Amino acid sequence: MLGPQRPRPGRRHGGGFRVGDGVEDDTRAALEPFAGDNRVRFFDFPKGERHGELNRHEALREASGRIVCYLSDDDLLLPDHAAEMSLLLEVADFAHSISARLDVDGTLEYFPWNLSRPEFVEVGLGRKASIGLTGVAHTLAAYRRLPFGWRTTPDGGPTDHHMWRQWLEQPGFRGAMGERLTYLTFPEPWWGKLPPEERRASLEGWFRRSREPGFAEELDSMLEEAIRRAAEDYHLWARSEQLTVQAIRSTRSWRLRERFVSAAPLRALLARRRGAS
Repeated sequence: MLGPQRPRPGRRHGGGFRVGDGVEDDTRAALEPFAGDNRVRFFDFPKGERHGELNRHEALREASGRIVCYLSDDDLLLPDHAAEMSLLLEVADFAHSISARLDVDGTLEYFPWNLSRPEFVEVGLGRKASIGLTGVAHTLAAYRRLPFGWRTTPDGGPTDHHMWRQWLEQPGFRGAMGERLTYLTFPEPWWGKLPPEERRASLEGWFRRSREPGFAEELDSMLEEAIRRAAEDYHLWARSEQLTVQAIRSTRSWRLRERFVSAAPLRALLARRRGAS
């Protein structure tokens, strides 16, 4: 969940829970270098239902920190992610970074979600999906006030959104969103199509790049471009919808409907007058 970071002067570092959900020996081997690091704890659970949501709940029962930051396998948290989430969670119970994802060609795709706004909370409650797991954080105290916490998701629905809905349904929900993108996510539907070695090499490249000086500013520029493209795409979509509505309204059946609807009040008035007489 919260990944360990290399110590840096002037920074405090939280612990890292690695929640295994029926992992294989190669995963255990990958975690061996952290065996002597008291900041890292590995929960080697057997495979649970769906994505092992109940395993996450069991791990959080043993957590003692102030906040929880989530990180899916194969994704990356940038060095300042936990610090930014901690600041946001001083005045909120649930926080997330700007929502975006990386395509295999390096293109960043932006998704306009902001759960600090009641309008997006309402949208989230009415949809089957919203923001993903990586990049989300919450206070441990608020988690323990939830009616269930992590629980098995019904078939067919995203496990992360099923959990977020539980937060959004709470009276007095306090959400916050960061102003910068502080994580990198590599969606399985895209990246899972790559040969394993190519995928590994690409992810290692992104990790090295994300730790280089100036990467935060580079990512800001990528995000600005992604937001511009998203705004253009939305404008084109809205124009397409407008043309569709115009085409419907120009049909003979629609014109007849409009005449019928406009005549309905007059017919009702005449009927009332006949009844009065």
